[in-house]
Amino acid sequence: MFRVASAVVALSAWFCTLAIAEQHTLTERYETMGTIEAQVGDTTYSMVVAYDVARNRPHAEQKAIMGTFLTINLLGHVVAQDGTPDRPILQVTLQKREGNMSLVSAELLDDLGYGAPLVMGGDGGRGALVSFELEDSVVSGKIEGMFLRLDGYAPNRSIAAGTTPIPATIEWDVTLPPLQ
Repeated sequence: MFRVASAVVALSAWFCTLAIAEQHTLTERYETMGTIEAQVGDTTYSMVVAYDVARNRPHAEQKAIMGTFLTINLLGHVVAQDGTPDRPILQVTLQKREGNMSLVSAELLDDLGYGAPLVMGGDGGRGALVSFELEDSVVSGKIEGMFLRLDGYAPNRSIAAGTTPIPATIEWDVTLPPLQ
């Protein structure tokens, strides 16, 4: 009986590993603008930054706000089995002020959804942009820091009770649309 139970546990673990490791590709409706790799605690997320061809909607952008502040937004998704962008979702926002690019925030929307995101920067844990390069609309970089779980919706959200900081490293390589 013990051997059968051990075999079932081992087989279940193998299937879980296979499901996590399996990468899906986007359907023809989407093109890949780039990738985001995020290590959050013990979990690794391999995400794509998609361009929705049907809606002409990029999931990454660069904007010059009032001609002074360069803001870059990246939205990474895991790819669902049906080839569509799915959760978890990771949004990274960077802004260049006074010549230096810095992290505004990173938010990970996992199975707990919009009401309980993991957040770095802003109202969440501390994080820093440790490398950044933007050349010919190709942006790459790396963030290191701690995510904190928040509770509620902005502007009335707060750190969730009992939350502990989760170490995270986020790296990306994305081709941005032209500056707006």
